Parts: sequence; structure tokens; C-alpha cells
Amino acid sequence: MNEQEGHIKEFLASSTYSQLSANQQKHAQDILNRFTQHMMDEQHLADTAWTPQAVKEVMVGDFIADPALTNQFGIAVAPVLKAYLSYLDVANQAELVAAIDEQRTNMNHCRKAHQTWAQLHGDQQPAAKETKPAEQKSTTEAAPAVKPLTKQQLADFQKQCGHAVAVEPEFQNQELDAAGQQYVVAQFIKLMAQECNEYPGSWEFHDLQRVLGMMMPLDPDITAKQIKNIVPTAQALFDYLKRTKQINLEQYRTALKAIAKMQPSQDMLSSLSRRERETQLMLSFIRSNGIDTDDVKTAEKWMDEHRQEVASFMRTLLNPWSDYERQQMATKRRNQARQTSAGAVKRRVPRGIKFSKKSRRKKHHKK
Repeated sequence: MNEQEGHIKEFLASSTYSQLSANQQKHAQDILNRFTQHMMDEQHLADTAWTPQAVKEVMVGDFIADPALTNQFGIAVAPVLKAYLSYLDVANQAELVAAIDEQRTNMNHCRKAHQTWAQLHGDQQPAAKETKPAEQKSTTEAAPAVKPLTKQQLADFQKQCGHAVAVEPEFQNQELDAAGQQYVVAQFIKLMAQECNEYPGSWEFHDLQRVLGMMMPLDPDITAKQIKNIVPTAQALFDYLKRTKQINLEQYRTALKAIAKMQPSQDMLSSLSRRERETQLMLSFIRSNGIDTDDVKTAEKWMDEHRQEVASFMRTLLNPWSDYERQQMATKRRNQARQTSAGAVKRRVPRGIKFSKKSRRKKHHKK
């Protein structure tokens, strides 16, 4: 256990922690683990050496951009951080608290959009749409355009990656066997091209998360074990493409950021049925709009008022398997019709049998 982990453990057993609300206590450990790790990785600062500027940058960075983070998590961030600083009793506590309060609104915008502040404002995008062609040519920062692959090029790329799964070191010693990894890799490449029109070199953070974190778990043919291993398989693919220089460093970083905090949600989704996965992803979408789904009345009211948004979101996720969905719906209707028909027959048959027996007895008696 390092020093920061020790501080967090001590804080969670302190009277300062006990003064937090139930929601704040629920999220405190996750908030502090995530925040202190991002401070170390991005700012190289231990928890007793934070600066106001570093705190403000981390609050609107990858720390808060994960789509799995709920509104309740976001609400708890500021009070938990301030309580932790109070417990540590750092010298610049007042300045750090002021920085947290100042950045709180911006952080909430980032959480709702599932993007960092830089991504929200285009700082990490290639050339802005308004940039003139002459300006694009003159800047060295503008990323070169990535041409869409033809059907044959896409097929060749999928074949190449399928072969890489079997022989390249990045894919060895994985929990998922080669066949399982090949399916995950093939579906990922296919969905990024088919649903997002994006290819290696043009992958975008939001679309990577949408495909890997939401669409792929709804694949009717994917197994629970494959869902659980989407993240390690995707990382192996990204590592391989970077090593072979098929994607650049910036694209590699974008890809890794997209899967950085995805594993817990994939583990959870792998334990559910496909219908339950649909429900869970819909609830995640509702929570991302700041709605407490534990409050049933509030959630239902919001859904009633935003039916089109919810339906559009689910249609987007289910679009790759629209034929399967139609077949499932048709099968369900046929089964319901059979059950209705069978019920009607069961209700009629006993009366018919009794009537028939009575008729026979009456006829026999007359004789």
C-alpha cells in the first residue's frame, strides 16, 4: 500500500468521512481513488502537493469523462474532495477549495457530455470545420485526413487483424482464446466502419466508447466471456496497430482513453441477459442526463417527456441487429398468438367432451 492509498483508507475510517451524506460516502472511495490516480498520472503530484491549477485541470479531464459515471457520482465529487483536503489539513487548503468550487460547473458539463473540457471545445480535434483550406495546409498541427476504406480494403484489413490475433504477441496469454478474440476484433472493425464511418487513424473517442461499451454487448451472437474480454482484446489490437505503425500516437492515446474505465461496466453487462443489457444501457443514458433512476416516478416522468430521445438512442445501439430484432418481435407475436389460440381451445374442449358424454348417456338410456 502506497502513501496515498494509506491516506484514503484512513480518511474512510475518520470522523470527517462520517459527516458526509449517504451519497457522498457511497462514492467517496471511487472518487478519491480515481482523482488521486489521475493527479499522479497527469500532473505527477501526490495528494499532499496538489496545486489549484492542477486540481482544476484534472476535474475536467479524463477523470470525469467516463460515460459510466452517474449524476450521483458527479454531485459527490466536490464535497468529497473538500472533505479529503480538510482531513489532510494541507497548507493551501483554502486555495484548493476555491479552485474546486470554481471548476464545479464546468466539471458537470463534462460529465453530462462524457467528454473532457478540451474535447468539448475542440482542442483535441483535427482542424476545426471553419478553418480555411489554406490555413489547414499551413498548420503543422492539423491531422491528415483519413480516407474511408473500400469494401475490399476493409475486408483485407479485417483478415490481416484476424491473422494477427493468431500469431502476434499482443494477443497471446489472454483469457479469451484466439477464436473468441478474432470475433471481437472483426465485429469492432466492422461496426466502427458501418455505424460510424470511421477507420484506423480516424477513430473518435465518443464513437469508440459507443461501439465497444454499448453496441457490442448487444450483439445477439456475442458470448458473456467475449463481452467480459472486449477491453483486453481491444487494448491488444490497439497495441498491435501502434507497434506496426498503422495508427499514430495520438490515435493510440484516444483509443486507450476510450477503454480506460470501461471494464467494470463490461463485467456487469456480461452477467445479464441481452434484454437486461438493453435495459441497463437505457438506464445509463437516462442517468447521463442527470436523472436519478432510483427515483422511479422522476425517471418515468423524464422518459415520458423525452420518449423520442430515448427511442433514438436505443435505435442507434440496436441498428446493427435490426433484422434480428424484427425476427425476435415476430417470434414473440407468433408465440403469443399460439398461446391465445391454445387457451381458447382448452376452454372449449372440456365443455365439448362433457356434452358428448352426456349425449351418449342420454341416447343409451332411451334405448
